[in-house]
Amino acid sequence: MANLRMYQLTSLGRPLKPGVPPGKVVVYAMAVAALLGLVVSWARGEGALAVAIAAGVSALGVFGAWALARELMPDDKAVAYLSMAAGLLVVLWVASPGLLLLFVTLGLVRMVNRSGGLPPKPTDSLILMVLSIWVIYSAEMPLFGLVAAVAFALDGSLREPLRAQWVHAMLCLGGTIVYMVDHDIGLGALHWPNTLVEWLAVLFILIFALDALLLKRVRSRGDVDGLKLDLKRVRSGMLVGLLAAIQGIHQPHEVVIIVATIAGLCIGIAFRKRFRVAPA
Repeated sequence: MANLRMYQLTSLGRPLKPGVPPGKVVVYAMAVAALLGLVVSWARGEGALAVAIAAGVSALGVFGAWALARELMPDDKAVAYLSMAAGLLVVLWVASPGLLLLFVTLGLVRMVNRSGGLPPKPTDSLILMVLSIWVIYSAEMPLFGLVAAVAFALDGSLREPLRAQWVHAMLCLGGTIVYMVDHDIGLGALHWPNTLVEWLAVLFILIFALDALLLKRVRSRGDVDGLKLDLKRVRSGMLVGLLAAIQGIHQPHEVVIIVATIAGLCIGIAFRKRFRVAPA
């Protein structure tokens, strides 16, 4: 039973249920991640405050990887645990992963696929727009405004559209243009991946894009209305996740958890398909 009180405040939140097995696994994984993050930070010789922050970042990074995986592939709940494991590895490897970018992307994907079963509230859209513009300036990622604009435009045009989302789309697009003009950034700043890590990220992104194209049906249902999720909306949510990853490919520390999430999904899907075709 969905937490209806939460949905009175926001349509984008999805309650974590620690009392059921999936929720327990996530809570335990967050505790382990916090402990490992603390140990790794302490081993680096960092101060008490930095150690505490590292523990919190590790826990939130693991949770975010799992939650984003659940949104990107709502029918593959078990595969999300691989993304959670991949998220754990990268939050221990990268000192300052992009948590803000991760959770804003998560919100945009939920807005588009409507996994909660409800359209976003006006406050949800406003907060996501403000946070998206904040990402542009705080992470110096102007192209994320385009990602947010695409997400709002999709929510304003797919089944049961909210036409007001086009206003948010234009404002996010405007944020990108203003930043690029103000910082004298042109298309010449874009370039091909030039490191092995960047090329591996592109490989996983392309594989996941193929999975999105081959997705033919969705069985998962909305938390509140109990209706099957719309296939086009789920595919569009996957597109938003892909765009969020690819736009920051040259700032790996910002998109590392998103890419790890996608990589975990790709590996899990590959193994699942391999076992399906294996001889008895």
